[in-house]
Amino acid sequence: MREYDDFGKVRDVVKDSEIVVGIPSRNSAHTIGYVLKNVDVGLRKYFSDKSSFVVICDGLSSDGTVEVVNVFKKYLKTPLAIIPNTKSHGKGGAVKTILEVADESSTLQALVLVDSDLRSIVPEWIPLLSSVTEGYGLAAPYYRRHKYDGTITNFVARPLTTMSYGIDINQPIGGDFGLSRELVRILNNSELWSKIPWTMLFGIDIFITHTALAHNLSVCEVDLGVKIHEPKDPTTSLKGMFIEVLGTIFELLIEYSKLWSKHEVCEISFPKRIEKFKIPRMSPWEIVVSKEKAYNEFIKGLAENKSFLETYLSKETLTLLYSEETKTKGVASKLWATVVYEFFKHYLNLKDEKEEALKSLFSIWQGRLYNYYIITWNMENEEALKEIDKQIKDFIGLRKLFTKIFA
Repeated sequence: MREYDDFGKVRDVVKDSEIVVGIPSRNSAHTIGYVLKNVDVGLRKYFSDKSSFVVICDGLSSDGTVEVVNVFKKYLKTPLAIIPNTKSHGKGGAVKTILEVADESSTLQALVLVDSDLRSIVPEWIPLLSSVTEGYGLAAPYYRRHKYDGTITNFVARPLTTMSYGIDINQPIGGDFGLSRELVRILNNSELWSKIPWTMLFGIDIFITHTALAHNLSVCEVDLGVKIHEPKDPTTSLKGMFIEVLGTIFELLIEYSKLWSKHEVCEISFPKRIEKFKIPRMSPWEIVVSKEKAYNEFIKGLAENKSFLETYLSKETLTLLYSEETKTKGVASKLWATVVYEFFKHYLNLKDEKEEALKSLFSIWQGRLYNYYIITWNMENEEALKEIDKQIKDFIGLRKLFTKIFA
């Protein structure tokens, strides 16, 4: 712990900062130097007239991340500190710590959050994400991504967010955000950190987005070009993240039900897109996925979770889910939306089985991915992403049923 900066001293240093950049990190020694260099250049180039501060909250890395940061600290022009994440074993605890630090500033104008594993960040990301200084509550990222990147976003977070609030935010769990002073204060003082434990883990990003929407803060999207980071095969390494993100969304839909279910959504709106700079155009890295693994996970889950599914799903939905067509082609878009709705309806009454229920839903999501893979396997990126638009429309088509739950 000696390599970390003293938390009390960090609070003293940040108190007059107008722009704060927060970086949650864990075992990012190979990428964090590149991120820090671009953050530093962005702050010096575009905010030379403002007081800036960079805080890294590290998840007790074991790979030299802390040592790399301490070396860079000697050469960068922007004041920089690294403190430990002692709140959780996940990203949310680091973000909560960063929020506490930023909230100490009496002159804060923007908190910018960027991931530590970025390979495509450029200095212009900093002023773009700082667009909250122009009257927005949240600046969400807009990326160009490979058709198989962001599968939790595309089939869980984005459609449920659009369905509930009537605004289609492209990346509601993008990870790189700009937060206004007001949103920092709302989040830091929220009681939901203790009520929804997943906010301390991968549920943090959707927590930020839904909190901004629930408090009627305006949202803009900033064009960051391509996001290149450490991608993961959704068939092998995203189960925990899926549970934490979907569980957080379900809990937030319940907590904020009076704020989203009572208003009419006549037409889907879109955030204002901000494109101040010409970000270098590059092709997104290809995400290699295994159709076979997704299919096997789906079929295995149908067998192992049958008792759960019979409890949560209607007979009509079960018939479709266990039909030969679905077992062959995977879960179609409309069926997936229906399954999520029926799960959510029963989720409200669960106490001790919430995580087990979400685990059973994970295997059906794999079936949805399998269906998406076989449909889009030979499609170009732009054509394939039209399937995501269809998924969103299918969720929107069930909005009245979702709102009826809280009538």
